[in-house]
Amino acid sequence: MNKNAETTASPSAWIEVPHFRWEMLMAQGAPRVDFRKGQTLFSQGDAVTHVHVVEQGRVRLVLLSEAGHEKHMAIVGAQGMVGECSAFLDGRHSVTAVASSDVVTRQVAVALLQQWMARDEACMRQVLWLMNVKLRVLAHQNLLLSQATAAQRVIHHLVQLAGTYGEAQGQGQSVAIRISFTHQEMANIAGLSRVMTSNVLMQLQEQGLIEMARSHCVIREMQGLRRLALGS
Repeated sequence: MNKNAETTASPSAWIEVPHFRWEMLMAQGAPRVDFRKGQTLFSQGDAVTHVHVVEQGRVRLVLLSEAGHEKHMAIVGAQGMVGECSAFLDGRHSVTAVASSDVVTRQVAVALLQQWMARDEACMRQVLWLMNVKLRVLAHQNLLLSQATAAQRVIHHLVQLAGTYGEAQGQGQSVAIRISFTHQEMANIAGLSRVMTSNVLMQLQEQGLIEMARSHCVIREMQGLRRLALGS
């Protein structure tokens, strides 16, 4: 993970924090729970009885409008936590959590989480960091959905991914994104159809700006991509 990921002003909607440690919670006997791809961990409006620490896989957070429309907020991966944002408010989940892949989580009771946050500064900092990142991601998502074109949305997320999970290659501008993502995951986050998202990625590849190989992406021209994200 990029060393500056915790202080970035525009965090990636793919939240992975493999350096986070939750041993203090795991030692209390938090049970392992397996979810298949597409299964719901909890639904918006459900009572918050526990949170989930993600050990394997990715969990998609979805906000449902009163009309039933889905807005995809973020995708939480390794050592991230889901459910904590509502654990200290009204006791009801504010989003729905869905497994984006096969997922393994550790289930932690809210009372236990609160106890360890009060006793352990590291636990407190990790939970607060995750809550703040999700708030920033939601703010950026709202801005993109209201002001950006389809291409700009996809490009914006590619730039974010490179900034958070990128690894420079050689002496040029090539940056390899070290986590994989599917066209469907990108479409969900960008608020687009899978076909439209695939078309945007194909166009960027034809322009020589990116190179896609299965679920991995290498950005070949970072400055060019940033200019397109700004509409210039």
